[in-house]
Amino acid sequence: MCAFQRSNFPYNVDYNDHFETPIIAYEHILPLMDVIQPRGNHILYDPYFCNGRTKRILNSLGFDNVIHEKRDFYRDVEENRVPLYHTLVTNPPYSSNHKERCIRYAIEKLRDTVKGKDEPKCFFILMPNYVAVRNHFRSAVCCKEGDDPMDIFYVVPQIPYEYDHPEGTGKDLPPFSSIWYCGMPSSKVDAAKNAFRKAYGENSVGIIEGVRRDVNSDFPRLLSTLQELRVLGAVPTEKRKNLKQRLKAKRKHQQQQQLQISKGNPQIASATKESTGHNRKKKNSKYRDETGQRKKKRF
Repeated sequence: MCAFQRSNFPYNVDYNDHFETPIIAYEHILPLMDVIQPRGNHILYDPYFCNGRTKRILNSLGFDNVIHEKRDFYRDVEENRVPLYHTLVTNPPYSSNHKERCIRYAIEKLRDTVKGKDEPKCFFILMPNYVAVRNHFRSAVCCKEGDDPMDIFYVVPQIPYEYDHPEGTGKDLPPFSSIWYCGMPSSKVDAAKNAFRKAYGENSVGIIEGVRRDVNSDFPRLLSTLQELRVLGAVPTEKRKNLKQRLKAKRKHQQQQQLQISKGNPQIASATKESTGHNRKKKNSKYRDETGQRKKKRF
């Protein structure tokens, strides 16, 4: 176990970003990665470094060429010092705007290539499921509003992935579900889906009408559209409330819990009413006297 120290990194880091990807997450996308290149020749690139375990896991799965170093990824992009690779495989930090920057870079390298010079770079990015419905992601991957491009698809685990912090801290289960956001040239997508079916069964790709989801299966699913993600229940269906709305809902939930606890106990109930605003004495206005007459102008 390594000790987390910000001074050990040549860039700004957040303690809560340093959670390592479990091996099962990489195992789920192996059939897709093998379509791109044989493992012995496949050069993988993960620019977000934690403690180096990612490289060890990928090496154990047969990938000998893994670029995963403690470097400032964004500076390397600006200075055109990103190493040559075939596929970007990463679990970026979720704080700040790292997710957005990672997606923009990946899409650019997948699509904006110079013919005869740059090969399209595939990507597998592990991020929270709510990213799929965010405007920044939809605008980055879609050519037109509402489109579901052929070169983007998703791998959804049946059981949420569990992450480990190098210092052993954090919750047993994450507060969200993660899915793989995958990018591959359209010419390879059919082969990738066939490889996925071969590994996980005919019903593992897409939503087949009349076939119910097997909640007891450990196998992942490959989906191609936002609608399929919604049908499977793999993404949030309600718009996320803003911070003020979330805090208000949290306070209301706490008050309801306290009222439930206080039922049958007059003393607790009385204290609860005071804390929730019931029977609270009205504050005197600084602009009025005790009779209610205005003392001075407000403005």
